[in-house]
Amino acid sequence: MLKKLPFFLPLAGCRGQCVYCDQRAITGVRAVPSPADVREALRGLTGPREICYFGGSFCRFAPQLIKEYLDCVTEYAPAGSTVRFSTYPGDLRDDALRGLVKKYPVSRIELGIPTLDPAVLAACRREADPEKIFEDIKTLKADGLPIGVQMMIGLPGQDRESSLAGLRALAALKGADSWELRLYPCLVIEGTELCRMYERGEYRPLSVAEAALWGGEFIDEALEYGFVPIRIGLQETESLAAEVAAGPHHPALGELILAEASARRLARENPRGPWPVPRREMSRFTGHGRFGVKRLAAHAGLSEEEAARLVEFI
Repeated sequence: MLKKLPFFLPLAGCRGQCVYCDQRAITGVRAVPSPADVREALRGLTGPREICYFGGSFCRFAPQLIKEYLDCVTEYAPAGSTVRFSTYPGDLRDDALRGLVKKYPVSRIELGIPTLDPAVLAACRREADPEKIFEDIKTLKADGLPIGVQMMIGLPGQDRESSLAGLRALAALKGADSWELRLYPCLVIEGTELCRMYERGEYRPLSVAEAALWGGEFIDEALEYGFVPIRIGLQETESLAAEVAAGPHHPALGELILAEASARRLARENPRGPWPVPRREMSRFTGHGRFGVKRLAAHAGLSEEEAARLVEFI
């Protein structure tokens, strides 16, 4: 796996701003790096990298600008480098643009699909239509382009079943393909429309505990469907910590969600134990007040101490 070299393009290419979004606050990056900036950053690198263009909507730039960013990978990055970028599902609807992208060593196209619930999309001021999303993904699949999805939980008007229904619909579309998945529990960022909704009492954010249980159920199902989770929760930064007004902000939220997912799987596969757990996953069960053990006990109908005795680290 190549080492990633990320470039953040906050809000670049976005035609509007979702109620929950402020990519500048989340990343701490205020200015969009130009292709010249990227070329300068690549100068002197040794060994191939995965060049990543995150944030905004990469394929809404003018085709010539897209080409300049992609040329950085093939003309200035070390030999063997690849490119990954995030974009809206419909941004590659144009045949000529897909033809351009296919000329480059694309490792993954990450599609922003926070939800497939039309009412939630409307509440978030997303311009996507679920049926169009399906058609756009089918087009990308037919062209053999590698797909990843970025989804969210805890959005305005969203509930567990709504989010899981969207996951199941994407799983049916995915089939046997290997899709990477990022899951982001919704945070209330200062200055966003969602923050104003929260202050008016029109939105109740998830607690850390609620996000852990909902996210754990989501990831458990995603793994069953063959998705490959590569990120859970936003990357913790000083900028993010300073800008969160409310919501499930916790430096180990991803670990808590994975603990819930693991507990659900273990209890389902062997309801009464014992439960072998790889040592690399020990922290999910012994850390954070033995959160994983507590959740395993809850799913198995045992006391916490009984569950703890039945966990075997291997």
